[in-house]
Amino acid sequence: MSQIPFHDANAIASVIDMPRAIELMRDAFSSLTRGDAVVPLRTNLPLEDTDCALIMPVYLPASGHYGVKTVSVNHGNPARGLPRLHAVFTLFDATTGQPLATFDAEYITALRTGAGAGLATDLLAAHDASRLALFGAGHQAITQLAAMAAVRSLQEVVVFATSPERAEAFARAQCDLYDFPIRAATGAKDLSRADLVCTATSSSTPVFNHSDLAPVVHINGVGSYHSGMAEVPVDTVAASILVPDQRSACLAEAGDITQALNQGAIDATHIYAELGELTSGARELPERGVGLTFFKSVGNAVQDLAVASAAWRALNKRGSGT
Repeated sequence: MSQIPFHDANAIASVIDMPRAIELMRDAFSSLTRGDAVVPLRTNLPLEDTDCALIMPVYLPASGHYGVKTVSVNHGNPARGLPRLHAVFTLFDATTGQPLATFDAEYITALRTGAGAGLATDLLAAHDASRLALFGAGHQAITQLAAMAAVRSLQEVVVFATSPERAEAFARAQCDLYDFPIRAATGAKDLSRADLVCTATSSSTPVFNHSDLAPVVHINGVGSYHSGMAEVPVDTVAASILVPDQRSACLAEAGDITQALNQGAIDATHIYAELGELTSGARELPERGVGLTFFKSVGNAVQDLAVASAAWRALNKRGSGT
Protein backbone atom coordinates (compact mmCIF):
# COMPACT_ATOMS: atom_id res chain seq x y z
CA MET A 1 0.00 0.00 0.00
CA SER A 2 1.36 3.42 -0.95
CA GLN A 3 1.73 6.09 1.70
CA ILE A 4 -1.57 7.81 2.49
CA PRO A 5 -1.30 11.61 2.35
CA PHE A 6 -2.32 13.79 5.28
CA HIS A 7 -3.93 17.15 4.49
CA ASP A 8 -3.68 19.78 7.20
CA ALA A 9 -5.79 22.89 7.75
CA ASN A 10 -3.75 24.98 5.32
CA ALA A 11 -4.17 22.44 2.54
CA ILE A 12 -7.92 22.19 3.09
CA ALA A 13 -8.34 25.97 3.29
CA SER A 14 -6.42 26.41 0.04
CA VAL A 15 -9.15 24.59 -1.91
CA ILE A 16 -12.33 24.97 0.19
CA ASP A 17 -13.21 28.53 1.20
CA MET A 18 -16.30 29.42 3.22
CA PRO A 19 -18.64 30.12 0.27
CA ARG A 20 -17.69 26.76 -1.25
CA ALA A 21 -18.20 25.02 2.11
CA ILE A 22 -21.67 26.54 2.40
CA GLU A 23 -22.64 25.15 -1.00
CA LEU A 24 -21.30 21.75 0.02
CA MET A 25 -23.52 21.87 3.11
CA ARG A 26 -26.56 22.62 0.95
CA ASP A 27 -26.05 19.36 -0.95
CA ALA A 28 -25.05 17.40 2.17
CA PHE A 29 -28.13 18.31 4.19
CA SER A 30 -30.42 17.69 1.23
CA SER A 31 -28.90 14.21 0.86
CA LEU A 32 -29.31 13.56 4.58
CA THR A 33 -32.99 14.49 4.58
CA ARG A 34 -33.71 12.48 1.42
CA GLY A 35 -32.14 9.40 3.01
CA ASP A 36 -29.33 9.30 0.47
CA ALA A 37 -26.59 9.27 3.13
CA VAL A 38 -25.70 6.36 5.39
CA VAL A 39 -24.82 7.70 8.84
CA PRO A 40 -24.73 5.04 11.60
CA LEU A 41 -24.79 6.08 15.23
CA ARG A 42 -21.38 7.10 16.51
CA THR A 43 -19.45 4.67 18.67
CA ASN A 44 -18.07 5.80 22.01
CA LEU A 45 -15.02 3.68 22.82
CA PRO A 46 -14.15 3.96 26.54
CA LEU A 47 -10.44 4.22 27.30
CA GLU A 48 -8.57 4.59 30.59
CA ASP A 49 -10.27 6.61 33.32
CA THR A 50 -12.72 8.97 31.58
CA ASP A 51 -10.82 9.12 28.29
CA CYS A 52 -12.61 7.95 25.17
CA ALA A 53 -12.51 7.78 21.40
CA LEU A 54 -15.54 8.76 19.33
CA ILE A 55 -15.81 6.96 15.99
CA MET A 56 -18.18 8.32 13.34
CA PRO A 57 -18.57 6.45 10.02
CA VAL A 58 -20.45 7.90 7.04
CA TYR A 59 -21.16 6.93 3.43
CA LEU A 60 -22.48 9.23 0.73
CA PRO A 61 -23.05 7.16 -2.43
CA ALA A 62 -23.22 10.20 -4.71
CA SER A 63 -19.68 11.17 -3.71
CA GLY A 64 -18.20 7.74 -4.39
CA HIS A 65 -16.58 7.94 -0.97
CA TYR A 66 -17.07 6.84 2.59
CA GLY A 67 -15.16 8.01 5.61
CA VAL A 68 -14.56 7.69 9.32
CA LYS A 69 -13.96 10.55 11.73
CA THR A 70 -12.12 9.59 14.90
CA VAL A 71 -11.98 12.00 17.82
CA SER A 72 -9.77 11.11 20.78
CA VAL A 73 -10.51 12.77 24.12
CA ASN A 74 -7.63 12.46 26.59
CA HIS A 75 -8.16 14.61 29.66
CA GLY A 76 -4.59 14.27 30.92
CA ASN A 77 -3.06 15.71 27.76
CA PRO A 78 -2.78 19.35 28.86
CA ALA A 79 -0.44 18.22 31.65
CA ARG A 80 1.60 16.42 28.99
CA GLY A 81 1.78 19.54 26.86
CA LEU A 82 -0.66 18.06 24.32
CA PRO A 83 -4.14 19.07 23.15
CA ARG A 84 -7.06 17.46 24.96
CA LEU A 85 -8.59 16.51 21.60
CA HIS A 86 -7.13 14.91 18.50
CA ALA A 87 -9.31 14.40 15.45
CA VAL A 88 -8.65 12.84 12.06
CA PHE A 89 -10.90 12.05 9.11
CA THR A 90 -9.97 9.13 6.85
CA LEU A 91 -11.41 9.11 3.33
CA PHE A 92 -11.95 5.88 1.37
CA ASP A 93 -12.88 4.98 -2.19
CA ALA A 94 -16.30 3.36 -1.85
CA THR A 95 -15.80 1.07 -4.85
CA THR A 96 -12.39 -0.34 -4.01
CA GLY A 97 -12.12 0.31 -0.28
CA GLN A 98 -8.77 2.00 -0.91
CA PRO A 99 -7.83 4.58 1.74
CA LEU A 100 -7.26 7.83 -0.14
CA ALA A 101 -6.21 10.44 2.41
CA THR A 102 -6.45 11.61 5.98
CA PHE A 103 -7.46 15.11 7.00
CA ASP A 104 -7.21 17.43 9.99
CA ALA A 105 -10.71 16.81 11.32
CA GLU A 106 -10.54 19.59 13.90
CA TYR A 107 -10.33 22.07 11.05
CA ILE A 108 -12.97 20.28 8.97
CA THR A 109 -15.32 20.26 11.96
CA ALA A 110 -14.93 23.99 12.53
CA LEU A 111 -15.27 24.77 8.82
CA ARG A 112 -18.37 22.66 8.21
CA THR A 113 -20.01 23.85 11.44
CA GLY A 114 -19.56 27.45 10.37
CA ALA A 115 -20.78 26.62 6.89
CA GLY A 116 -23.91 24.92 8.22
CA ALA A 117 -24.75 28.05 10.21
CA GLY A 118 -23.99 30.18 7.16
CA LEU A 119 -26.40 28.12 5.08
CA ALA A 120 -29.12 28.40 7.72
CA THR A 121 -28.56 32.15 8.00
CA ASP A 122 -28.81 32.58 4.25
CA LEU A 123 -32.15 30.73 4.28
CA LEU A 124 -33.69 32.19 7.43
CA ALA A 125 -32.26 35.61 8.33
CA ALA A 126 -33.53 38.93 7.03
CA HIS A 127 -31.75 39.89 3.82
CA ASP A 128 -30.56 43.15 5.40
CA ALA A 129 -29.33 41.61 8.68
CA SER A 130 -25.99 43.27 9.41
CA ARG A 131 -25.21 43.37 13.15
CA LEU A 132 -23.74 40.22 14.66
CA ALA A 133 -23.47 39.33 18.34
CA LEU A 134 -20.92 36.52 18.60
CA PHE A 135 -20.67 34.44 21.78
CA GLY A 136 -17.36 32.60 22.02
CA ALA A 137 -13.76 33.30 21.12
CA GLY A 138 -12.40 29.93 19.99
CA HIS A 139 -11.99 28.06 16.72
CA GLN A 140 -15.73 27.70 16.22
CA ALA A 141 -16.24 31.42 16.70
CA ILE A 142 -13.73 32.12 13.92
CA THR A 143 -15.69 30.10 11.39
CA GLN A 144 -19.04 31.42 12.60
CA LEU A 145 -17.77 34.92 11.88
CA ALA A 146 -16.47 33.87 8.47
CA ALA A 147 -19.79 32.26 7.59
CA MET A 148 -21.85 35.29 8.60
CA ALA A 149 -19.57 37.54 6.55
CA ALA A 150 -20.00 35.21 3.57
CA VAL A 151 -23.81 35.44 3.48
CA ARG A 152 -24.61 38.92 4.83
CA SER A 153 -23.10 42.40 4.52
CA LEU A 154 -22.01 42.91 8.11
CA GLN A 155 -21.72 46.41 9.53
CA GLU A 156 -20.66 45.54 13.07
CA VAL A 157 -19.64 42.54 15.16
CA VAL A 158 -19.62 42.50 18.95
CA VAL A 159 -17.90 39.66 20.77
CA PHE A 160 -18.99 38.16 24.09
CA ALA A 161 -16.47 35.85 25.78
CA THR A 162 -15.65 34.46 29.21
CA SER A 163 -13.60 37.58 29.93
CA PRO A 164 -13.24 41.04 28.39
CA GLU A 165 -9.60 40.24 27.68
CA ARG A 166 -10.50 37.18 25.60
CA ALA A 167 -13.15 39.11 23.68
CA GLU A 168 -10.71 41.95 22.99
CA ALA A 169 -7.96 39.56 21.88
CA PHE A 170 -10.36 37.82 19.50
CA ALA A 171 -11.55 41.12 18.07
CA ARG A 172 -7.98 42.33 17.51
CA ALA A 173 -7.00 39.09 15.79
CA GLN A 174 -9.99 39.14 13.44
CA CYS A 175 -10.43 42.83 12.64
CA ASP A 176 -7.61 42.93 10.07
CA LEU A 177 -9.37 40.21 8.04
CA TYR A 178 -12.58 42.16 7.48
CA ASP A 179 -13.70 45.62 6.41
CA PHE A 180 -16.23 46.09 9.23
CA PRO A 181 -15.61 46.89 12.91
CA ILE A 182 -15.20 44.04 15.39
CA ARG A 183 -15.07 44.85 19.09
CA ALA A 184 -15.60 43.35 22.51
CA ALA A 185 -19.15 43.70 23.79
CA THR A 186 -19.74 46.10 26.64
CA GLY A 187 -23.12 44.88 27.85
CA ALA A 188 -26.60 43.60 27.06
CA LYS A 189 -27.39 46.66 24.94
CA ASP A 190 -24.98 45.32 22.34
CA LEU A 191 -27.10 42.17 22.09
CA SER A 192 -30.32 44.15 21.77
CA ARG A 193 -28.96 45.85 18.64
CA ALA A 194 -28.04 42.58 16.92
CA ASP A 195 -30.13 40.97 14.20
CA LEU A 196 -27.76 38.00 13.99
CA VAL A 197 -26.58 35.96 17.00
CA CYS A 198 -24.12 33.07 16.97
CA THR A 199 -23.36 31.03 20.08
CA ALA A 200 -20.21 28.93 19.90
CA THR A 201 -19.39 28.14 23.53
CA SER A 202 -19.15 25.14 25.84
CA SER A 203 -21.58 26.67 28.33
CA SER A 204 -23.95 24.50 30.32
CA THR A 205 -26.30 27.43 30.94
CA PRO A 206 -27.76 30.08 28.59
CA VAL A 207 -25.28 32.76 27.58
CA PHE A 208 -27.86 35.55 27.24
CA ASN A 209 -31.27 36.57 28.54
CA HIS A 210 -34.26 36.23 26.25
CA SER A 211 -35.46 39.72 27.19
CA ASP A 212 -32.25 41.25 25.80
CA LEU A 213 -32.88 40.07 22.23
CA ALA A 214 -34.16 42.31 19.48
CA PRO A 215 -37.72 41.57 18.29
CA VAL A 216 -36.42 40.33 14.94
CA VAL A 217 -33.27 38.19 15.09
CA HIS A 218 -31.79 35.01 13.66
CA ILE A 219 -29.83 32.80 16.07
CA ASN A 220 -27.34 30.04 15.30
CA GLY A 221 -26.55 27.73 18.22
CA VAL A 222 -23.58 25.46 17.56
CA GLY A 223 -21.80 24.99 20.89
CA SER A 224 -24.00 22.61 22.89
CA TYR A 225 -24.00 18.98 21.80
CA HIS A 226 -25.51 17.00 24.70
CA SER A 227 -28.45 17.33 27.04
CA GLY A 228 -26.37 18.86 29.84
CA MET A 229 -25.40 21.87 27.75
CA ALA A 230 -27.59 24.80 26.72
CA GLU A 231 -26.53 28.15 25.27
CA VAL A 232 -29.98 29.48 24.39
CA PRO A 233 -32.74 30.19 26.95
CA VAL A 234 -35.87 28.05 27.00
CA ASP A 235 -38.01 31.17 26.42
CA THR A 236 -36.06 31.88 23.24
CA VAL A 237 -36.45 28.34 21.96
CA ALA A 238 -40.19 28.48 22.65
CA ALA A 239 -40.59 31.84 20.88
CA SER A 240 -38.60 30.84 17.82
CA ILE A 241 -39.18 29.28 14.45
CA LEU A 242 -36.98 26.26 15.20
CA VAL A 243 -34.86 24.62 12.50
CA PRO A 244 -32.38 21.92 13.63
CA ASP A 245 -29.67 20.43 11.44
CA GLN A 246 -31.26 17.01 11.97
CA ARG A 247 -34.54 16.57 13.81
CA SER A 248 -33.85 13.19 15.45
CA ALA A 249 -30.36 14.09 16.63
CA CYS A 250 -31.36 17.42 18.13
CA LEU A 251 -34.40 15.96 19.88
CA ALA A 252 -32.06 13.44 21.52
CA GLU A 253 -28.85 15.41 22.06
CA ALA A 254 -29.30 19.19 21.90
CA GLY A 255 -29.65 20.51 25.43
CA ASP A 256 -31.17 23.77 24.20
CA ILE A 257 -34.05 21.71 22.78
CA THR A 258 -34.25 18.82 25.27
CA GLN A 259 -34.42 21.20 28.22
CA ALA A 260 -37.27 23.10 26.57
CA LEU A 261 -39.02 19.78 25.95
CA ASN A 262 -38.50 18.58 29.52
CA GLN A 263 -39.87 21.84 30.92
CA GLY A 264 -42.97 21.59 28.77
CA ALA A 265 -42.19 24.80 26.92
CA ILE A 266 -42.33 23.03 23.55
CA ASP A 267 -43.10 19.63 22.09
CA ALA A 268 -41.61 17.93 19.05
CA THR A 269 -44.11 19.61 16.74
CA HIS A 270 -42.50 22.96 17.55
CA ILE A 271 -39.78 22.12 15.03
CA TYR A 272 -40.66 23.91 11.80
CA ALA A 273 -38.37 21.83 9.60
CA GLU A 274 -34.91 20.35 9.62
CA LEU A 275 -32.36 22.14 7.50
CA GLY A 276 -32.35 19.57 4.70
CA GLU A 277 -36.11 19.94 4.28
CA LEU A 278 -35.53 23.59 3.43
CA THR A 279 -32.58 23.00 1.10
CA SER A 280 -34.34 20.16 -0.73
CA GLY A 281 -37.61 22.05 -1.12
CA ALA A 282 -39.58 19.61 1.02
CA ARG A 283 -40.71 22.57 3.17
CA GLU A 284 -41.18 26.19 2.21
CA LEU A 285 -38.95 28.80 3.77
CA PRO A 286 -40.61 30.72 6.61
CA GLU A 287 -41.28 34.41 6.13
CA ARG A 288 -38.15 36.46 6.70
CA GLY A 289 -37.80 39.41 9.01
CA VAL A 290 -40.61 38.35 11.33
CA GLY A 291 -39.79 37.39 14.92
CA LEU A 292 -37.10 34.90 15.95
CA THR A 293 -35.56 32.09 13.96
CA PHE A 294 -33.26 29.58 15.64
CA PHE A 295 -30.95 27.14 13.87
CA LYS A 296 -29.65 24.47 16.22
CA SER A 297 -26.71 22.32 15.15
CA VAL A 298 -25.20 19.27 16.80
CA GLY A 299 -23.32 18.32 13.64
CA ASN A 300 -23.45 15.30 11.38
CA ALA A 301 -20.70 13.21 9.83
CA VAL A 302 -22.16 13.75 6.35
CA GLN A 303 -20.88 17.33 6.64
CA ASP A 304 -17.34 16.08 7.29
CA LEU A 305 -17.47 13.71 4.34
CA ALA A 306 -18.78 16.42 2.02
CA VAL A 307 -15.81 18.66 2.82
CA ALA A 308 -13.20 15.88 2.77
CA SER A 309 -14.45 14.46 -0.53
CA ALA A 310 -14.48 17.86 -2.24
CA ALA A 311 -11.08 18.79 -0.81
CA TRP A 312 -9.54 15.52 -1.98
CA ARG A 313 -10.83 16.03 -5.51
CA ALA A 314 -9.63 19.63 -5.63
CA LEU A 315 -6.19 18.82 -4.22
CA ASN A 316 -5.78 15.94 -6.66
CA LYS A 317 -6.81 18.14 -9.57
CA ARG A 318 -4.34 20.82 -8.54
CA GLY A 319 -1.60 18.25 -8.05
CA SER A 320 -2.12 16.80 -11.51
CA GLY A 321 -2.15 20.24 -13.09
CA THR A 322 -5.59 19.78 -14.64
